[in-house]
Amino acid sequence: MNMAAEESTAHAPARARPRGRGNALGFWFFRTALRFTGLRGAYGLLYFVAPYYALFDRAAIAAAGAYLRRRFPDQSPLARWLATCRLFINQGKCLIDRGAYNAGAVEFRFDTAQVEQAGAELAGKPGGFILLLSHFGGWQLALPHLRNLTAARPVSLLMNAAETPDVQAHVRGDDAGFHVISPEAGPACVVEMVARLQRGEIVSIMGDRAYGGQTAAVPFLGASAHFPASAFAVARAAQSPVLALFAAKTGIRDYALEARLFAPPARDDRQAIRKGMADYAATLEAYVRRYPFQCFLFDDVWRNPEAG
Repeated sequence: MNMAAEESTAHAPARARPRGRGNALGFWFFRTALRFTGLRGAYGLLYFVAPYYALFDRAAIAAAGAYLRRRFPDQSPLARWLATCRLFINQGKCLIDRGAYNAGAVEFRFDTAQVEQAGAELAGKPGGFILLLSHFGGWQLALPHLRNLTAARPVSLLMNAAETPDVQAHVRGDDAGFHVISPEAGPACVVEMVARLQRGEIVSIMGDRAYGGQTAAVPFLGASAHFPASAFAVARAAQSPVLALFAAKTGIRDYALEARLFAPPARDDRQAIRKGMADYAATLEAYVRRYPFQCFLFDDVWRNPEAG
């Protein structure tokens, strides 16, 4: 199956995975702070750690800068550095929340009204659907709530093993009970995803990073950005709807799970995949304008992948 057929997509050269950050000692400090001082104390450590990365980690600074330059195009160098620190701090808060939630150390509150509404709408449709996630807010915390959408149907996650062993050991757990599909399997993983959708199962895909897969250019934050085509290409092949799910952090212990449902891309529309991707990108842009420091894309999607 050629997922890019009739869509003029580009195949991005395989990029190095984001360098994993975090080690056992660092996680021990955060766990200890969480245990004795609660979330606020653990968050407090981030105000010392984030400026260090914003000063000395060139890869992290460049990854954040690709987004910040377009979200805040008129910032001074000092304002850009402060924005980088704030972005790193907010990402750290979501990671702490993820670890605390998986460990059962903190009880978070989730506004799931939109998820429940989407689940009710999908319950009356035959077949499965694609759950489209983004590196936005506490997106990992959305995974346990998949059970509100699945009606006991199996769930598969298309995942790259991009984290270090220390990160996996201390904050993973959100993928427990789900089948994992590796994108490194190539065309075989596409065949598996389509087959699972046609059996009425759910397949979760990240919508904002291609990791060397096929992409298409769509508008995002005022410029042409290259997003992965896989979700809408697989949805078109299986004739499955796509549900985009976002988990915005709205308070110390509060998250709002918000969803948008996209119809299956039409098989007789040559531009159906690109149209779906453009709608998704517009939806993601609306969220990052509302919550500018919860966009953890950390990839220059505006760079032409054909340029290498």
